[in-house]
Formats: sequence, structure tokens, C-alpha cells
Amino acid sequence: MTSTGSGSIRRLHVVDDPLEEVRSSFLRLAERFDAQEAGDLAATFVIDVAGRGPTTVAVRDARCFVSPGLAPDPDARLATDPATWLDLVGGRVDGIAAFLAGRLNIEGDLNLAARFETLFRPAPGATRVLRTRRTNVRGIELESIVAGTGTPVLLLHGLGASKVSFLPTLDGLGGDRFEVHALDLPGFGKSSKPLPAGRRYTMAWMADAVHGYLIRNGIRSAHIVGNSMGGRIATELGLRHPGSVRSVVGLGSAVAFDEYRRIAPLLRVSRPQYLAVAPLRARRAWIEAGLRHLFHDPSRLPEANFQAAATDVMLSLREPGYRLAFATCARNLGMEKGRGRNSYWEKLAACGVPTYWIFGRHDRLVHHRYADRVRTSLPAAKVEMWEDCGHVPQFEHPDRVNDRVLAWLDRIEAGR
Repeated sequence: MTSTGSGSIRRLHVVDDPLEEVRSSFLRLAERFDAQEAGDLAATFVIDVAGRGPTTVAVRDARCFVSPGLAPDPDARLATDPATWLDLVGGRVDGIAAFLAGRLNIEGDLNLAARFETLFRPAPGATRVLRTRRTNVRGIELESIVAGTGTPVLLLHGLGASKVSFLPTLDGLGGDRFEVHALDLPGFGKSSKPLPAGRRYTMAWMADAVHGYLIRNGIRSAHIVGNSMGGRIATELGLRHPGSVRSVVGLGSAVAFDEYRRIAPLLRVSRPQYLAVAPLRARRAWIEAGLRHLFHDPSRLPEANFQAAATDVMLSLREPGYRLAFATCARNLGMEKGRGRNSYWEKLAACGVPTYWIFGRHDRLVHHRYADRVRTSLPAAKVEMWEDCGHVPQFEHPDRVNDRVLAWLDRIEAGR
């Protein structure tokens, strides 16, 4: 099988005895283990291939152990059919494409599951190679998944999310024209979660951390695509470091919210985010309902994806560092100054990098009226209102987002 670039898969590879080939594939997989790529990772994966039963792949001390059977409490569990598994290990399709096409089901830690195939040297003739990258920026480790080659594109997730929220975009853009980096911002995913002291978790600090990522990876300039808070950080990056930004694309981008103006003074004199240190008991049903709330039409996403995302959120909420980062970022967004000297909208008007904004008519977090505010502040910006969209267009309309963003990137590159 191979990815068509839009999450669909067509069959290419047929074997006479797939289950026997599956057994052999695990032996070959262990031989391709990349100890340097694994580093100090300690994780347990269960691979459940239909008709064969579970196989445990344990990674620890820069070694890989493969054994039949189901390990207790694995970090991630991947389930698929024999043909899809053989195409995964044979490099004919990557895990992101298989997951988005509904051919690979994941339970547990989505970030670890996304990293799984990067722990092994690519099979000969692999259609696309995914890499996990750990980048130290002033003592903070930032993790990213990188796909493709060419002009750099950086994907920045929203509040409470991680790089896996951009899997459809990574799949759609990461080819032979663009090198796409899906980044875990500080405090989220598998990146470091420093305590919220000083300027940490302000949008300016986050933008500087992203700029440090570019510098440390030798990237002189990149297109920045951000969803929600990630869009706000992308804009801040364009304001603070315009020479490093080729363009900014905001998908349901966070702005200075008028509705929080009255409580902003209270947020400035208080530190409610420290309440997040306390243990949090979240009901799974609440989390799944909240995830569906992000969509105009939740039925566009397979039920298994909601379940996988809910599990991932529940795992994140167990970490005090994540809860502190979430609460502090939310507080800083709520304090954003919308009027007067040095306000968000005044600064935005001075943005000199090309910007493309997509708003959803049914976005319950970023009201669609902000599309007009952006048009007023940035007359040269490209602004679209999608009538059938909620807060996460990259998942609700992945093909459309990929097509529009690719067209935008081509336009900007042609004018450079």
C-alpha cells in the first residue's frame, strides 16, 4: 500500500502467506533498530496484527526487545491488518498516512506511537522517511517530527494540544518540495515543561523559543503554520523575528479576545494558574465532548480518532507540568491587550510578513467576527471565512487545508 497524499491508501503489495511474512517482519524490524535515534527512550509498544495476536516491542537502554504476547500497561498499542503492517515495515506507507486512512488504530500515547517508526532505520526504497528530532533551546528540549525535503515549514499546535494535532498537514505537505516540522511547544507533548517563572509561557517567550528551534536546526527562514494559540505564536514570531519568517498561516488563530477585556486586570494581579498543580480528575466523557466541540461536524472524524485523542489528553493531564503550562498560557492569552498603545491589534498592523488567515464560521473558541478585525488591521492579508468549519480545519477539512496552504506556499515562493 502507499499513501496518495490525502490520507487514502491503495494496495500495492501482495504476499502468499501474510501471517508468516508478519512473523519474519518482526525479526527484520529488530535488526533495523536505530539505537542513536532511540537515545534514552524507555517505552513499550504492543503491535496487534489481526490473525496473529499481539507482539511486544520494548525499547530501553538504547536496545530493542521483540517478544510474542501482550505486555502489561504498554505505552502505546497499534492494531492493524497483515497487509498494512507489511507495507508499514516495508516502507511502502508510513504510519501517519495509515492512521489517517483508518487502517491503523492507536491506543495510548499518540506522540510515542507517532515516533515508533522513527526508531528504526528506513526500509530500502521507503516512500517517505519520518524523523524525530530533539532540539535544545536554552536548556529546554523541544521534540518535533520532520517529514519531507525542501523549503522549511513549521507547524505550531494550539493550547493543550501537541504536534499530533497537525498529522494531516504533516502528511499532506511533507514531500519532495517542503521539509515539514511538527513541533511540540514548550510545556506540551514530549517537550520540556519548565515551571512558569518570569516571562515563560507568554506568547513572546514562546515565539522566541520557536525562533531558537530554527536557529539550532540551521533554518534561516521558514513558513509558519499555526492553529489557535499556535497561530498567535506564529504571528508573534513574524513580529519579533521577521527575517526568519517567510510567511504566516493562521488556522483559527488566537487573537486579542474582546470578551476577556473585563477580567484581564484580575488575571494580571492574580496567579490562578498555580491551582493547576492540584491533581485533576477529568472524566473521559467530558474530554471527548470537548474534542467534538472543536468541530462543526464531528462526524467528519472517525470515532476511533476521538477515542485516541481523548486517551492522549487524559495521559497529558496526569503531568503537573502540562497542567501548569496549559493554565499559564490560557492566562496570558486572556491578558492580551486589545486596545491602546502596544496592544495586539496595533502591533498586528505593523506586521510586514505575508499572512494568510482561515476562520471557521462555527468556531466556538475564536469567533468569526475576528476575520473582519484582521482585514481592518492587515489590508494586504489573505483572509478566508469557511462556512462549514469549526476550530481545527486541519482535521475537519484536511484535503482543503493542504490544497490551500500548498497554493499559498507556492505563491509566496514564486514571489521571493
